[in-house]
Amino acid sequence: MKKILIVLVALIAIGVSISAVSAEGFSFSFGSESNSDGGDISIDNNKLKMQGVEFKIPEGFKENESARMLANDTNAFGEDCKESATTFYNNDTTIIVKIFFAKDGKFENVTGENPLNLAGHDGFITEKDGRAIFDYDADGKIVEIDAPDQDTIKSILG
Repeated sequence: MKKILIVLVALIAIGVSISAVSAEGFSFSFGSESNSDGGDISIDNNKLKMQGVEFKIPEGFKENESARMLANDTNAFGEDCKESATTFYNNDTTIIVKIFFAKDGKFENVTGENPLNLAGHDGFITEKDGRAIFDYDADGKIVEIDAPDQDTIKSILG
């Protein structure tokens, strides 16, 4: 009986040790990622920070981490640039947040049709396939929010 008790205590001690080692590498800041190209994305308590720009993600939306892009090369707004993006979902509703940043500085003279100010941001709105797409300048970066409607965009920018 004594041998069984000693073996049981030893197994518990091994289990606790393995748990402590495993927990050491665990981070409580959810969804944080960065790379050497200047890209950064972090999500904490429904607050998204991407390329230094902060957003509020509406309650109930979860990130589709497999759709995350971090400082990928692309061509947008007539320039070679980099793009960081992530997508959020709530049932059949999606929100896509993108930021384009120039490889050699800042975007200049960003223009478009349908100028609009949403939540204090001067930009351009496009309606496409029943969705609202809002583009605006954020310190030389172009932010693009694709959401079901303008009210959702306002809440993200809010």
